[in-house]
Amino acid sequence: MLEQISETDQMIGLNRHAQWDWGMVSEEEFRANENGLLVGEYLMSMYLSEHGVVFCVITEAERTKTTLSLPEEARWI
Repeated sequence: MLEQISETDQMIGLNRHAQWDWGMVSEEEFRANENGLLVGEYLMSMYLSEHGVVFCVITEAERTKTTLSLPEEARWI
């Protein structure tokens, strides 16, 4: 549940995601994000909150919605 992530951490994650700083993603996901920017696929970032909770920021391919979630709750597109 995102209640575990402070509003400040959420805003930092969204800002990093918007600046194409993908955070703690694997090399494969990093390359997928870089390619996704070019061809219009989904983008996924992963960050660590101040209290040690990992969370994801996902932007859909259509760029109409960006969501935050915990990894176990993430809807992979």
